[in-house]
Amino acid sequence: MKYILCLGFLLIATLVFSQKKFYLINGTQFEETKYQNFKDSISSEYTISEEIVFSYIDNGNEIFLPRLKVHNAKKNSTRIYFDENVFFEKTFKNKVDFTALKEIKSNKKIDHSKPYFINCWYVNCSPCIEEIPDLNKLHSEYIGKVNFVALTFDDGNKVKNFLNRVAFNFIHLTDQKNLLDKMEIMSYPVSLILDKDGNFIKFVNYQNQESQKYTKEILNRVINH
Repeated sequence: MKYILCLGFLLIATLVFSQKKFYLINGTQFEETKYQNFKDSISSEYTISEEIVFSYIDNGNEIFLPRLKVHNAKKNSTRIYFDENVFFEKTFKNKVDFTALKEIKSNKKIDHSKPYFINCWYVNCSPCIEEIPDLNKLHSEYIGKVNFVALTFDDGNKVKNFLNRVAFNFIHLTDQKNLLDKMEIMSYPVSLILDKDGNFIKFVNYQNQESQKYTKEILNRVINH
């Protein structure tokens, strides 16, 4: 019996001490020392603020998902290092069922046989407003193939007043603070692609040509699945 207990403790200790810690930055896993070296390499010119947003176990190793905000005071420039796609895949897709929303189920403009492109935005978000013309072009290209839904915590009147001035050709769901909080959206704008059953497929942004091309590749894949 003592032998079995000792063996058990030995096994647990082996597992604990064999577990390694990695930090995920831009798709690359850094061991602790290399992660610290990475931060040191950019700290001479930049001020760094760090937040460990999420952690998970992968193949017996603990993976940390940091969000690094890197600011250069001289150039007044800021860069964010954060693997949002990994974060959404690990957290969001297990929390949110868009098709269970009353607004979507009862909205006659929604075609439940088609996938979803969900844009999270708000009226006073300048980057959100800047990408609307490109989102309208995407809507025109995929109209009839994809449900385009704009999701915001703004109230209906505020969005209605905005839409009287700016064309935004999506189906609009307003007053969605609870859902956005549940999704843990950290920055705006952000867009998500879901399959026809409301399952999370990918996080995307639509703010440059490369990301726009990538978004269309994902949409084509989901449509033809």
